[in-house]
Amino acid sequence: MPYLSVQNFFDGIKDRLKLSLLTPTVPLTRKIHSLEVHRPGLAFSGFYDYFAFDCVQILGKTEIRFLKKLQDRRRQINLRRFFSYRIPCIIISKQQTVPRDFLEQSIHSAIPIFRSPFRTARVVSEVAVYIEEASAPETSIHATLVDVYGVGVLLLGRSGVGKSECALELVERGHRLVADDMVGIRVENRILMGRSNETLHHHMEIRGLGIIDIKSIFGVGAVLRSKRITLAVTLEHWKKEREYERLGLEDRVHELLGIKIPHLIIPVRPGRNIPILVETAALTQRLVNMGTHPAKEFNQKLIESMQSLRETD
Repeated sequence: MPYLSVQNFFDGIKDRLKLSLLTPTVPLTRKIHSLEVHRPGLAFSGFYDYFAFDCVQILGKTEIRFLKKLQDRRRQINLRRFFSYRIPCIIISKQQTVPRDFLEQSIHSAIPIFRSPFRTARVVSEVAVYIEEASAPETSIHATLVDVYGVGVLLLGRSGVGKSECALELVERGHRLVADDMVGIRVENRILMGRSNETLHHHMEIRGLGIIDIKSIFGVGAVLRSKRITLAVTLEHWKKEREYERLGLEDRVHELLGIKIPHLIIPVRPGRNIPILVETAALTQRLVNMGTHPAKEFNQKLIESMQSLRETD
């Protein structure tokens, strides 16, 4: 995973967990290199064979009580060894008091310690979810994203092919705009999520009209901030030499950030109602998602019909 700085981690999650910094003199410059979180109970007992030191360490009531029971030489050896690892940061749950020598060694080793009033289970859950979200692969592409009948349709194609005009008519027909011109895409829990940036949100550029505000014209119900992308549709100018799909049996896919989604190519030329075709594509995709593939079922019926005719001859 790409690293996440402790400073960015603290800034992003401190409000969720009401984090306070117990080591204000320690800089938050370390890096988090793992999506996991770790509770170092075994490490405190002296077992370091599988110590996941490169992730956030969370100390609950069990770990703090065990630390307080460690005495004299054994305590010194275990703490010295624990802080010899390049740990990114430590979080203490349930507003517990941190042993003085533990705090001193963390400052000496430049390992920041945070404290949260919430119970350990919540801290573990919130930290794991936040790190996964913050470390998710992301990119931006030139495209338009529309929610059509609940299906996130990513409209692709060269500039000037009519993506924005198609999206505008879809909005006029009751569907919702997510992003136009530039779509931010990230992977969350193995699904593609698309969103607009803060500058362009709910605005569209239409040649001949300029910039229009979809939210102001069509209402707040005509826009969305983000949407799962489940179908890619490429619009391209009609090419006589190209063979376009006529039966719907070919399963094309479009790959983004390692995730594959169904892909259709729709040729554009005068007289074709592209928004209606996109609506139909979205409805068909909904059927496929529910386990019904109209084209394949129709093809199977034709095959069965032809076999039946052969048997009667």
